[in-house]
Order: sequence, then structure tokens, then C-alpha cells
Amino acid sequence: MADPRPNIILITTDQQRYDTLGCLGADWMKTPHLDALAKRGVIFRHAYTQNPVCIPARACIQTGRYTHQHGVQYMETIIDDTPGLPPWEITIMERLQSAGYRTAAYGKIHMMPEKGFHEMQVCGGKGGRWTQSAGLPIGLGPLGRDYAAWLEERHPGGYEEIYEQRRRPEYKAHRSAIVNVLPLEDYIDYWTPMNTIDFATRDHDQPFFVWCGFCGPHGPVDPPRPYHEIYPMDEVEFPPNYHIKPDGSPRETTPEEDEVARRFIAYYYGLVTLIDDMVGEIVKALEEKGILDNTLILFTSDHGEMMFDLGRLGKGNFFEPITRMPLIVAPPGGKPAVPEVDGLVETYDIAPTVLDYANAGIPTGMSASSLRPLIEGGGSTKDVVLCEYMRNDRSYMTTCVRTERYKYVYATGDHPEQFFDLEEDPLERRNAIDDPKYRDEMARHRVLMIDRMMQSSRQQPIPKGEL
Repeated sequence: MADPRPNIILITTDQQRYDTLGCLGADWMKTPHLDALAKRGVIFRHAYTQNPVCIPARACIQTGRYTHQHGVQYMETIIDDTPGLPPWEITIMERLQSAGYRTAAYGKIHMMPEKGFHEMQVCGGKGGRWTQSAGLPIGLGPLGRDYAAWLEERHPGGYEEIYEQRRRPEYKAHRSAIVNVLPLEDYIDYWTPMNTIDFATRDHDQPFFVWCGFCGPHGPVDPPRPYHEIYPMDEVEFPPNYHIKPDGSPRETTPEEDEVARRFIAYYYGLVTLIDDMVGEIVKALEEKGILDNTLILFTSDHGEMMFDLGRLGKGNFFEPITRMPLIVAPPGGKPAVPEVDGLVETYDIAPTVLDYANAGIPTGMSASSLRPLIEGGGSTKDVVLCEYMRNDRSYMTTCVRTERYKYVYATGDHPEQFFDLEEDPLERRNAIDDPKYRDEMARHRVLMIDRMMQSSRQQPIPKGEL
């Protein structure tokens, strides 16, 4: 008798803002395939990451544990030197293997070291700082050996062309917004979904789990043709805080700065649409294979991108464009009890959700909560969500708790506390930490933060022998 448990596909993007999908309210975005996936599943409208940088955020998804629990709290400037998960931390992929699943990973998963996969073709992401494939103090270009070998076979010299293009003056002048020198069929975010499709459409004698890790829309924002022209630059609208400084005061910009920003945003959106098309190819392949109805599909990102909000690019803070995540879960059969969930959830809840649907057991050391009850019309959302960040040089740590209305941020050293009333100030332009009318709420949120840290610190990892 065939194993009735569902196949599982986890699709992650890198550095994608919440407000970049049509189904999430961005009516200017061309994302028909993810919008269709959302109609098969559940949209979580207030899902929050547990860390605003790549490797720690992904370690949380891999374990269902906060960064202060599993220990992957920061990223080194030389990324390959970043301490990975300690050996006693067991990933959901290892648990799925023990439960009889075939596991694979393709593209960017940013796991160090990779473990829990029967098959892998992975990379470390696009890495905008790299203008050479080798020889830089920050190490090898993170697009990686697997992709480089595949590309060299089909396009000799193509891998070096990527980095040569980044050494041209326009790369720096345009803040890494360039039209990729390679055609779509050679691009990193074509290679990843094609590998995923190859694995998913084989005849397996057991259920499978596959992680499809897109590198985009993380910078360089380098869409291949024709995705660079899908969003005309002269029609691009700036994000809501484009002309605002971090202290809430007005920010003046020049026409030249505006042109750079428009190009960046247009190409960033182009990458989102490219990914959407590739998700459409994955879903189409599952349907043609006849396994779509018995497949759990989860889509999210690790963290967001400022995209010139407050005049900034990048990540590493707790503003909503960074911490609020797109999260879509399409359960087997595509018939959830509810079309959307508005309350607070956390993206590391993916871990127990996967184990729940796989009937693989949710360990007591996992502080995350399965989303399955919410998908099936029961359960409850969270009163508070937690996000942590440690700077690359470990010079300071900062922690954030968000409730339905408020956000509180505490940092070590001389970094100021922050408090935002998201009902009165949804764009987070005013730090209300010194406003006496919020004194009681600030005290309550300090206690909520301490309580969440203390309660989760009690949950220890489960020894591997007890899987």
C-alpha cells in the first residue's frame, strides 16, 4: 500500500518584502502564480521572521527554535566563517528522514553545515559584495561550485561573465541594479526550480520533502531579459517612507538619486515576477505528474528589504518591511477551512507544520507552533511574536517583540529603546519611547519580552537518539 502522507515542498525567497505580491494587496505586481497558490491555500497576513538576516532566520525555520535557543545568532562578514547549527540541534529534514521521507535541497538554503538531505545542489546566494568569483578576502563567490559546474557545461565562461559584469562602473553607480549578462535559461533562479522539478517528478517509493531556495529578489537586483522591462521605471512608485529619515523628519533627494532608486525597485519587482513564473512551472509539473493534490506547498522568505524606505537598502533591523513576511500555505487537497489568517504567527512555525502534516511528531523542545489547526479552522494565533538580531561584529544585540498594536525594541549598549504604536503610526515614523501615555504599555511589553525569552530558554533540544 502506498504511503498516504503528503509530499512537501518548501519554497523560500531571499530578502522579499511582504508588499510584493498581488494577493497581499500589491495590485501593481504581476504575480499570478503565487496569487493562484494563495487561492488553493491560506494567506497569513501577519507572519513575522525570527531574525532579520539570512542564516539565523533560516536556522529558525530549520529547527522551529529561536536564535537564542539554537545558537546561530549572527552572520560573519566572511559568510563561510559563520558558526552553524551545533550537532545537537536536529533539523526538520533529519526528522523527516527518520520518519521515512526522501529529502532534497536546491538553490539557497544557507544552512551551515547542510544536513538532513539525501540530495543537494545548493549555493550561498548571489552575494552583491562579490565582484570576483575567487581571490577576495571575503572568500569565494557564493553562487557556488554546483551552479558554476552546471553553467560552465552549458555556457563556457558564463560563470566568470557574471562577476566581470559586476566590475563595470554601472554596477556600483546603479547600486547593483543591472540587467544580467546571462539569458534566463542560464540564470541561478532558473537552475534552482528546474532541479526542484526534476526531483519532484521522479517516481519515488516514499513521500518526499524538497526545499526550493530562490536567491532573489536579494541583490544584486539583476533580472535577465525580459524581466528587466516588466515594470517601467518611469511608472515605479517609491515606498511610503522614501522621503522620510529614520527620525521621522523629511528627506530631500536629487533627481539622480530618484533615478537610481526607480531602477533598483523596478528590477527588484522584475525578480519577484521571475520567481512567480518559476513557481508556476513547479505547480504545473506537480499537476501534470498527478501529485499536486497530495502535496503540501509552503511559500515564504527569510526577511525583507528596506528598498529605500527611510533612505536605506538592506536588512538587519525590525521595521515592518524587514520583519513582516509573505507566508502562503497550500495544504494537500487545496481545500483549507479558511482563506486567510490575520492574527500574528511566526515563520519558524513552518517547522512543526511540516512535521505535523508528515505525521513525524513535534518534539517538546520545539517552541514554534504548528499552523495546521489554523489552516483547518481551529487553533489560535499568537499574542506576541519575537525577533532577535546580533550585529556581524557582535558589538551589540537587539530584540523585538510585536503585539497586535505595538512594537517594542530593546538593544544592548548605548542604542536607544524603541516603541511604536502601529495603529496610530503604521509607518513607524515616531519612536514613542519617551511618551508618558505609553508608560504602562511599554512596561507590559518589557515583561512580554522577558517572559518569551525565559519560557523558550527552558525548552532544550531533543537528543538525536530520541527521535
